Amino acid sequence: MASDNLVLRSGTWHVRLTIPADARPALNRREFTASLKTGSKTEAQKRKAPYLSQWSDLIATARNGGKIDVEDLRLRAKQLTEHLDTLYTNLVMGSVTTGMLEYKPENIHAQQALDDHLWLEDNEDAERILRHFEVGREADPLELSKDMQKLVSGNLNRHFDGMRLTPSNKADIAEILKNPKSYQAKSPITASRLTTFESYQTKTKGIIQKTVDMQVKRLNLIKEWLEKNQKELIHDSISEYLTTLKIADKTKKQVLFAGSSFWKWAIRHDESFKKIHSKEQSPFEMHEFAAQRGKKNPTTGRRAFSPEDVQKLHAEALIQDRQTLADLIALGAYTGARIEELCRLKKSDVISEEGIQCFSIYDSKTEASTRLIPVHESLKNIVDRLIAESDDDYLIKSPAGNKYGNRSDAFSKQFGRLKTGLSYNGQYVFHSLRKTVITQLQRADVPGILIASIVGHETGTVTFDVYSAGPSPKQKFSAISNLSYALK
Repeated sequence: MASDNLVLRSGTWHVRLTIPADARPALNRREFTASLKTGSKTEAQKRKAPYLSQWSDLIATARNGGKIDVEDLRLRAKQLTEHLDTLYTNLVMGSVTTGMLEYKPENIHAQQALDDHLWLEDNEDAERILRHFEVGREADPLELSKDMQKLVSGNLNRHFDGMRLTPSNKADIAEILKNPKSYQAKSPITASRLTTFESYQTKTKGIIQKTVDMQVKRLNLIKEWLEKNQKELIHDSISEYLTTLKIADKTKKQVLFAGSSFWKWAIRHDESFKKIHSKEQSPFEMHEFAAQRGKKNPTTGRRAFSPEDVQKLHAEALIQDRQTLADLIALGAYTGARIEELCRLKKSDVISEEGIQCFSIYDSKTEASTRLIPVHESLKNIVDRLIAESDDDYLIKSPAGNKYGNRSDAFSKQFGRLKTGLSYNGQYVFHSLRKTVITQLQRADVPGILIASIVGHETGTVTFDVYSAGPSPKQKFSAISNLSYALK
């Protein structure tokens, strides 16, 4: 085949495209070919582009397992018909004053819609359209309307031949082409797209599964609401959807972030989605929220346990014969570590550094989270017992991790039931023990930089976060020695 995809047959140029072997089974052919209805190669070069573009889309779809997003086709049919209606209206209005049809569409989308279809037929439909614009010809808007509809309908029917569409889907799209008002919105956030998006987020971007699962869940809820309420995926619809959510503004912003992530992925990596929506602004951007003024609401946010609270929680865990939970409470209260960090500690993570016994915390949330925490004197007997009793190298024996591999999941739930039984509200969680440690150290006049090094927080300064090796184990041990609870 010629490198420019053109072949001359009996004085007429044809465009051809060989179909790659892996796409042939889905398309049931070896090549695409069509007559360009011209003997001029210069003209043929102009006319071949729409064919090659359409065929490339079909090949890409076939390589993707032949999965066709029907909603994309429905929306494209609606937009195409509306664009052509606009073109038709402009032409007719112009003919009122001139008596002729002038091909000067004021709507660029309408012009592109017609251009895309003029040279995709193997019959006289394209020429018939152009003859309406011949100089001196009397305007016949009704006949033009019929010819345009025949052209577009014929092209799309031929386009469908390479796709796996059910008869009902074809009939639905044909009806939309006749009457765009018959279109009923279905969300372009489809199940197949969500599956591909999820894979991209986890495998390509490396986002943790739990975060991706939450994004997909939120996108599914948006999808269901749009379809239930017959709304299109536009800014006003998302704004209306947000008003239905009885959640904090902070959580609404997370909903928008999930939507924005999906939109950016689809625009960059989903050819069909990009073709329809690339010129649109993301419907998940530019939403307004009430400004937060003044102090935080004292009834919201996490609160620290007092030393007396810690004693009460620890004692109740022992009363309920939950020794492991009691050990975790003690470990949290004397280290300020996160519950998952504690549940991942192994015997080999109890080390001696500069003569000080320490927990080695690593592979955590941030670079600052990788740290050494001296073992408090009140923990040494507990640590010795946990090491002696361990049969799987972990200090804390945990049930099988949840689907995200978290070893602390069961204990988080146990702690939740424990503290609720003691009348602590939602402001108190296991993480509150970190607040307890930070508060107690601050009240003991321990420097903030030293506290940050113990709990694994960044200081926000280049000097200490980048250049400093951090406080010594001896300095940290001296600091945590200020922690004191009357635990049995």
